[in-house]
Amino acid sequence: MSGKVSETGYKELRASTAAINDFFDRVGPRFYSLWFTLIGYRSSLKHFVRLNCNRLGVRKDMRILDAGIGTGFLTVSLLKETPVPLTIVGLDFSSGMLLGLNRRLTKLGLEGQVKLHLADMRRMPFANETFDLVVTSAAMEYLPDVSEGISECCRVLRPGGKFLFIATRDSFMGKVIAATWRNKILEPGHVESCMKRAGIQRVNALRFPWYFPHVNWWGMALLGEKA
Repeated sequence: MSGKVSETGYKELRASTAAINDFFDRVGPRFYSLWFTLIGYRSSLKHFVRLNCNRLGVRKDMRILDAGIGTGFLTVSLLKETPVPLTIVGLDFSSGMLLGLNRRLTKLGLEGQVKLHLADMRRMPFANETFDLVVTSAAMEYLPDVSEGISECCRVLRPGGKFLFIATRDSFMGKVIAATWRNKILEPGHVESCMKRAGIQRVNALRFPWYFPHVNWWGMALLGEKA
């Protein structure tokens, strides 16, 4: 049911991840959304999507998954900035974040274009090779082992489909964000290795627009294709 939070496939997370889940449910999406809006991440994603539509292979009627959708910054940018109408499946392990996102989508009039699932991105309730494009943004830093999430994203991605990985990288600004939001910082080289082991090839690093240089100080974006 579009715009509704479903319980399909939800399982208990590991203790360490469950603590993060509780953190997000208590903090809620409003503060999270405000914080990342103030540091320019929300605006940078809008322009990032505009610049990279062709690289992402965006087309009408494609099947898209946002794994760890959170506040939906990336999904909203895809829906509003791409030249073709899209529908997106969003998955997150925090019921509080999903309920807040559902309210935001309704306010924006986008609830009919997004289907939300409450689930663990390491054990997603989707069949193999379901999606044409899988994206994840500021989410896999919370997994005990990032390779598990990457492998699962590859599993549900069809051969030839694109995988966009955006996360907090190891840098001074990255450490500031990690201290605030209790996430890990990741090495781009390690993430690229995990992607290649999972079956993602032709991995390229993308940069955020030059007019958002501070986002490049802490954020990394890697785009690859399933073999």
